[in-house]
Amino acid sequence: MYNDYHSFDSFDSYNSDTRLAEKRAYFAQTYGLMAAALALTFAAAWVTARFFPQIVYYTPVIIGLCVAELILVISFSRVLNRVSTSSALGMFLLYSGLTGVSLSSVFLCFDISSIFLCFLATAVSFGAMALYGMRSKKNISTWGGTLFGGLIGLLVLTVVSFFFRFPMLDLFICVLGLLVFLGMAAYDTRKLSMMYDQAAGTELAERYSIFAALQLYLDFINVFLYLIRLLGYSSRD
Repeated sequence: MYNDYHSFDSFDSYNSDTRLAEKRAYFAQTYGLMAAALALTFAAAWVTARFFPQIVYYTPVIIGLCVAELILVISFSRVLNRVSTSSALGMFLLYSGLTGVSLSSVFLCFDISSIFLCFLATAVSFGAMALYGMRSKKNISTWGGTLFGGLIGLLVLTVVSFFFRFPMLDLFICVLGLLVFLGMAAYDTRKLSMMYDQAAGTELAERYSIFAALQLYLDFINVFLYLIRLLGYSSRD
């Protein structure tokens, strides 16, 4: 979809100050979309937990939501270059709302103050890693293989944990999950810059912004979920 090693060379015709301002606006737009999606997710989660808590205990609905979310994410990446900007935005917001419904159990298991503290901790840690990804002089694109390996390991350990209940395994999964998705926050932020370099001045720019917002949104949600699991783990002790 985009080339991680694309350079600035094709945009030398732009004035550097203008290009920098445009890039900052692009970043602001992308993070604004991510913030809007997060607000929708947490609003949907609260409303579901407050008025429709029975949904959480009805397994077929939860499974259906998870399948629908998976289909949306896969479809989004496949049709991004063909759909309109409004359709891409609609798919993103629909995914955010469905995620909120499926995560409504968080509001049933934890009090508001705990959720707020986890959200604040997520925002601070996510923001720090995103800033690192934006400012670092290191070639963060080389992190891709390591992070992908971490994701595979995380998936395998999560499946194993369904069959073998070891408290230390759950703790290790939470710590690994935090490390992987905080790394992804930096990696996806750097990738956002590269996507902008490829799409600047084209009709794809808006859709790439939405796609990047989805990736960053997923990173944020996963960091939050692993932090809330750690909180639940510590409260059992």
